[in-house]
Amino acid sequence: MVRRVIVLLLLGIVLGLQPYEADFLMFDQDGDKVLKYDELRAQFPTQNPYNTADFVAQFFLDYDSNGDKIIEFKEYSTKREQQKLELEQQQQSISSMYHDDL
Repeated sequence: MVRRVIVLLLLGIVLGLQPYEADFLMFDQDGDKVLKYDELRAQFPTQNPYNTADFVAQFFLDYDSNGDKIIEFKEYSTKREQQKLELEQQQQSISSMYHDDL
């Protein structure tokens, strides 16, 4: 698994993959450019505390914007970008609160 991640990240750099494409491909085990529930669930070892139907179901609720039970790359990248922007806004808010106190 670690080797696959490293290879995908390096390929992303060399081939100029879109942002988030390498990590999407890491989950897309059969290479069909979509993530299916069973495909994602199978990637979490049974010993992992996050290997629950609830976790994968929540992931699909968060990422499957059109409700078709598959996550396409566009849905995935849109959600990841949204999460990135939300994190940046939180960091700016915390930073401004800290600087206001100085």
